[in-house]
Formats: sequence, C-alpha cells, structure tokens
Amino acid sequence: MSTHLRTPRRLAALAIGLAALLAAPAGPALAAPQVGAAPAIQDVAAAPVVANPGNQVSLQWDSAYLQMTATGGVKPYTWSASNLHLGTSINASTGLISGVLRGSGTRTVTVTARDATGASAPVTFTWRVIRDACPRC
Repeated sequence: MSTHLRTPRRLAALAIGLAALLAAPAGPALAAPQVGAAPAIQDVAAAPVVANPGNQVSLQWDSAYLQMTATGGVKPYTWSASNLHLGTSINASTGLISGVLRGSGTRTVTVTARDATGASAPVTFTWRVIRDACPRC
C-alpha cells in the first residue's frame, strides 16, 4: 500500500464515508431482520356492515321490493336470506328481496351479506304481512 492512502486526511475521509454508509437506511432486500420486532401491519378491509331496513309491514298478495344495502368489506357481495315469507326471495347478486307476499303473519328475517374475502355480516328484522280483509275490492 502506498503512503499517500495512509495520510490522516484520507483515513478521516474513509472513516466518514464508512460511517455514512453504515448509517444509511437499507432497502427492504438489504434490511437485516430484527429480533422481537412487531409484524408488519397489513391493510385489511373491515368486514361488511348490512344496513337494517327496519321492521316491515305489508299486505298479503302485495308485491314486495326491499333493496338491502351494505358498506365496507370487499365488493362484490353475495346475499342470502332466511325465513322470508312465502312467495319472496332474495337476489344473491343485488340483495333485492322481491316477490308476491302469499302468506300472512310475522316473521323474523335474517339477511346476510358475504364479501369477496368471505367475511360476512347478518342483520335481523321483523316482517309482518297482514291479511287484507277485502283482497278483491
């Protein structure tokens, strides 16, 4: 090694350069794993929330059109319903409950929306169908 590399000025410059290199943040490929470090937080969408349409009251033999809505989660949603009145059904793609209400009485209906990740949310409401005293008047 020549003597001009060992001068105090050159050694000081090398030391400063080495310190700057060691202090620089490493990229993700060069970063050393840290023991006991918290895992990275992933961006996870919240589960869907189905809006409660409130309790429903209808007359027997009337047409039903009840659009269910949801927020959150990852679209598209898949809709299902249990305990609907005879003559009605829910569209699995749109969440529209429709049909002709053929029975009477009060039912507790549960509607569930499942998002694209499989997260689901139910909502429950009552639906009362009243027998019309004069259906052909």
